[in-house]
Amino acid sequence: MIKVLYYMMPAITKNKEVFMAAYNHITLVGNLVKDPEVKKVGKKNKTDFTIAVDRYAGKDKEKEVDYFNIVSWGKLAEVCGDYLKKGKKVLVDGRVQIRTYKKEDERKWITEVVADNLKFLTNKPQSQKEA
Repeated sequence: MIKVLYYMMPAITKNKEVFMAAYNHITLVGNLVKDPEVKKVGKKNKTDFTIAVDRYAGKDKEKEVDYFNIVSWGKLAEVCGDYLKKGKKVLVDGRVQIRTYKKEDERKWITEVVADNLKFLTNKPQSQKEA
């Protein structure tokens, strides 16, 4: 499931000028492609992972799959690193971020989702459930 919202919402400044404020929000439900990568960036924790999201291709056609790079920071990154594993189903709520970097004098672009909230959709295995 993919839900992307980009709204132009009116906003008013102190001088009562009206301008259009942007809204960037995405909600995805998918499965982790591999275990998350956890790292420290300065004093903050960062976790990177990729989810596969099924896309309806049409009647009588095979489903297609989109892959999204997800980034989480801080406490959410710690939780993702501790509990997410390859194959787990998750709901990710966040915003789309496009950034650039240089590698060998070539400019590279990367699109990723910065997670604000995450919900685990895969149940614990029977051996981990509390009695």
